[in-house]
Amino acid sequence: MTRAIRVGLVLGCLLVTIVTSVAARADDAVLLFTGKVPGGEVTLTRDDIAKLPQRTLTEQPTSFPEPIAFKGPSLADVLALAGATGGYITLTAADDYQVDITADEMKTFNPILAIEKEGVRMAPDDFGPFFVMWPFKEKPEIDNEAFQAKAIWSVVKVEIK
Repeated sequence: MTRAIRVGLVLGCLLVTIVTSVAARADDAVLLFTGKVPGGEVTLTRDDIAKLPQRTLTEQPTSFPEPIAFKGPSLADVLALAGATGGYITLTAADDYQVDITADEMKTFNPILAIEKEGVRMAPDDFGPFFVMWPFKEKPEIDNEAFQAKAIWSVVKVEIK
């Protein structure tokens, strides 16, 4: 085998490794929990969250022209998985938009942390990877501007207080 062929094979293997690593990282969405969690900081992957019991809500948030099927575990189950001990949370989106949710709101209305939209994992450039969705149809008393504003997408951080 000539030196040129060996160099080509090494470069080809290196390129495949780099492309595979980048693709794997691109799909490894994470959510950061801070505050009242073990050690003050916990990170969960989308795969960790996907292992929890899932529920589907077909809802029409204000920013959507039609109802969409959102799927994910209850937000309360995600907080339990992270080891959260507080009841009041602040969620932060990638664009720094923030919403506050109380323990009573979670208990009464049981929002989900959606990881799929229409059966497909949500990408960061398509409202994902994490989207808090409320059961507006099941609980019409929350289908209002205040709770629609709490349907936060592109969530990257949850602070437990």
